[in-house]
Amino acid sequence: MNDEGVISGKNGTSHAGSMLRRLLAIIGKWTIGFWQWPVLFISDAVAVIWQSLRPITWRRSIRAEFLRQCQQVGAQALPFILVAGVFVGFGLVAQAYHWLTVFGSTRLFGGFLSAILVREIAPVLVGLIVIGRSGSTLLVELGTMKTAGQVHMLDAQGIDPFLYLVVPRVLAFSICMFSLTTAFVAVALLAGFFSGVLIGITQFYFFDFLGRAIGSMGWQTYVLFALKTVTIGFAIALISCRTAVSLTGVSANVLDIMPRGFALSALATLIISIALTILF
Repeated sequence: MNDEGVISGKNGTSHAGSMLRRLLAIIGKWTIGFWQWPVLFISDAVAVIWQSLRPITWRRSIRAEFLRQCQQVGAQALPFILVAGVFVGFGLVAQAYHWLTVFGSTRLFGGFLSAILVREIAPVLVGLIVIGRSGSTLLVELGTMKTAGQVHMLDAQGIDPFLYLVVPRVLAFSICMFSLTTAFVAVALLAGFFSGVLIGITQFYFFDFLGRAIGSMGWQTYVLFALKTVTIGFAIALISCRTAVSLTGVSANVLDIMPRGFALSALATLIISIALTILF
């Protein structure tokens, strides 16, 4: 009986130890999976910045790829941005001035545009448009190259896929995001002014309108605007590249990664916007 009790006690202790090890293994696996993606993202971001500052990186093929991405992300998306800016201008700028006039607070008009349109709405809205139009294209393009083996083919030919595929796309997205958002704000202000003139709620000249809108923006607003747009474009491109490259196997479906890539990019856009707003 004593031996059986000892054996039973040992089995119970062994079972409890096994349960504890499994629990720790689950916690460890979850922790590694949770932190692996942010660590890889940060390392890729640092690598992109470092490689972009090296003159040797900008060989002719990479310059050509960078210009092609600027054409696709910036020039081809400009009509969509201008149309969106017109609608936002009609809906936001004119109405803001109308209601501020009703409450006798037109002196707050410039500060309102600075706080709402330039600082918050424009970077996020343009970011979502860039995600839907250019981010999805980037996911499909790189995902197809990965599943078709073209990424490995570039590596076999002595071409660094990171330098050729990732660096020019990330930098093109960053620059084009800033340019597109600037165009969006300019068109929104113009549309807001002319819509106010047409419906009779704007009672001052265009340069007075522009002075109220831009004159109230301090240097913090300009710094925040540039930082937000460049960072959001950088994050969208890098997330799309990393999501596409994560595909494995020739049977992988590129369309399966599109919802995840869109959701991660949109979430990153909102987080960056909120974080930078809090900091500034």
